[in-house]
Amino acid sequence: MATLTYENYTSAIKTWAEVKSNYSEIQQVISPEQVFILTREQIEWLDKENEEETYFRADIGVWESQLILILTPRTSAGDVKTLENYEFAPLEFLQSDLTLEQTKTYTVTSTYTLTKDLSKGKEDSDIDFPLMNAPETGQIKAVDEIESWKANAMDYLQHESLEFEGKRIFQSFFIPKADLLHNKETIQEVVCVFGFKFSLVYQRLLATLILISNGTGAKIGAPGAVYAVQANPNNTYDWTKPEPPYQPSTKP
Repeated sequence: MATLTYENYTSAIKTWAEVKSNYSEIQQVISPEQVFILTREQIEWLDKENEEETYFRADIGVWESQLILILTPRTSAGDVKTLENYEFAPLEFLQSDLTLEQTKTYTVTSTYTLTKDLSKGKEDSDIDFPLMNAPETGQIKAVDEIESWKANAMDYLQHESLEFEGKRIFQSFFIPKADLLHNKETIQEVVCVFGFKFSLVYQRLLATLILISNGTGAKIGAPGAVYAVQANPNNTYDWTKPEPPYQPSTKP
């Protein structure tokens, strides 16, 4: 597992805070088609070390010229725990497509392919009648938000860097524990994909991380593996909360 010392962790956080204000440097560490991949061992470590009851924290840093997602356990009071080592995942390209499957209205199954470059590929369904009044579910929203990130990420980052000196660009994410620990007995890896969703509160697009996993226990790219977007059973979803704009005093 990839680890950072406490000194490396603080250095990586500081470097990203500096990179955010320079778009040319941002371009060196971010590609819209890249993702973070968390292993089962990393998730188990975070769950064991974390004391906060509802949300996990993950910080963004830059280490060895790579953007990384650092798993940051917190105390019951919400403070970052001071540890000898912190687990992290680098931003990287997928090596295979992900097939996302969902069930509509309990009877109709649809299959979507999210290609390794984060494009929406083929869609297969046995549906032979319209679902005009069916609510949009988590899988569909996730793919749309991922595509929005892929299409608009660099424009967003350039605008934020030039107009606001990067101060509004994400530094941390708060991940619902229920999402990350979904099917924890069988899960092997979780793909964390950037997406954009509109915030009614802030009246602008906010970057989020969408969690995708294989509940059957298969490794990413295994033949026949079918993935699911982590979401609540009622098809509502609450991906990560980015900071900023969320402030420490209002964190869950």
